[in-house]
Amino acid sequence: MRGLLRALGNFVGPAAVMAAGTMGAGAIASFLLAGAWFRYDLLWVLLPLLPLFVVSADSASRIGALNPATGILTLVRERLNPALAWVILALIVPVHFLVTMGQVSVMSSAFTSLIGLAPGAGGRLPVALEVLLSVTLAAGVLWLVFSRGYDRMQRVMSFLMVLMFLCFLTVALRGLSEWRAILDGFLPALPPDLPVPGSAEPRVATSSLIAMVGAAIAPAALLGLPYLCADAGSGRAQLTRAFWQAVLNLGFVFGAYAFFVLVAGAFALYPLADHASFADVAQASAVLRAALPERLAFLGPVIFSLGLFTAAMTTLVVAAQVTIYFILDMARQPWRFSADNRRYHQLLTVFVLGAAALAPFWDFPALLKVILLMGVNVVVIPLVYVIVLVLANSRVVMGEFRAEWWRNLFLALGLGVSVALAIDKAPLYFRTLFG
Repeated sequence: MRGLLRALGNFVGPAAVMAAGTMGAGAIASFLLAGAWFRYDLLWVLLPLLPLFVVSADSASRIGALNPATGILTLVRERLNPALAWVILALIVPVHFLVTMGQVSVMSSAFTSLIGLAPGAGGRLPVALEVLLSVTLAAGVLWLVFSRGYDRMQRVMSFLMVLMFLCFLTVALRGLSEWRAILDGFLPALPPDLPVPGSAEPRVATSSLIAMVGAAIAPAALLGLPYLCADAGSGRAQLTRAFWQAVLNLGFVFGAYAFFVLVAGAFALYPLADHASFADVAQASAVLRAALPERLAFLGPVIFSLGLFTAAMTTLVVAAQVTIYFILDMARQPWRFSADNRRYHQLLTVFVLGAAALAPFWDFPALLKVILLMGVNVVVIPLVYVIVLVLANSRVVMGEFRAEWWRNLFLALGLGVSVALAIDKAPLYFRTLFG
């Protein structure tokens, strides 16, 4: 037991919290459906994605570690432009509210699947019951977050991250038997468009690629990490250790998680005749029986739903927490997550319970909500990369720890990729969301 606790301790920290939040329902949808639609052909995307993810997140973390008394939106307001800080707030807060609604929907869907609660006519529970379930689950999450403050939350999130990883590893293990095809998937190539029966719109490989990138490099992750690092008490002495924690939590763990989720989808879903039609977790969890031996096939949906529930809960916590940091920071109020910060607790409670109460009334498939909202995030990412680049190279902000040439190279690459993705997909995402 002590060995397990020591191993878990290596995951604890802001990077672990953000990794747990990043590995949410939207990321599961992106990687699972990439496997279901294109088999192993997009595995190669992980190779350039992971180092970009690690360096970007660590660069943002260093800003918070070196400026523990100043929130990043205050830095933007003072060092860049006040209007830019307000634009970020205006974009992130409503999007995060919708993201939180989406995560609550996924939690409810996974929970009903776990307990075997049958939906009524139309494939849904009665609205009153949906609202009650959503609010109850959200209240449970809030109790978990508030029970013992930030340290407890870090440890809980780290544990949930490991649990989630083990859940999807279990589902994907049989897929490793196709190791030759898996290795071929690491050769860069874009598969042809996949026709969808009964639809004029095919599955396009570049759309899946964008969803995979958007699942990892989210703007809230980059802007939220400085607050998390400051709350965790990280400082100059921890910078080197924090980098290697990012390599472990955001590189190895997230990379392995993404790999196993994609492999599970490719092994269990791609061989099916209607694999191009899959679009939500209810369909996916039912057919993942094929990922386990016949005698244990009944555990497939259970393991998958448990992992999905955990993923949605971790993302909900991080999205809501980061939003409250932003709001309080821009209002020039204490933004630390501490036992005596009542305003923080009150705002977080209203934000989460409000999203939970409204979630049943947004009539999109649960996972598609999150995927579509990721599209909005793709548009915001270039702006966030500019902020991180400028602040990471500011002598006033970073002192002697200004970004090295190789760090700037990765950040510039991230900015270039984010601009390309925004130009390519912004019109489609906005038409889908608002058309």
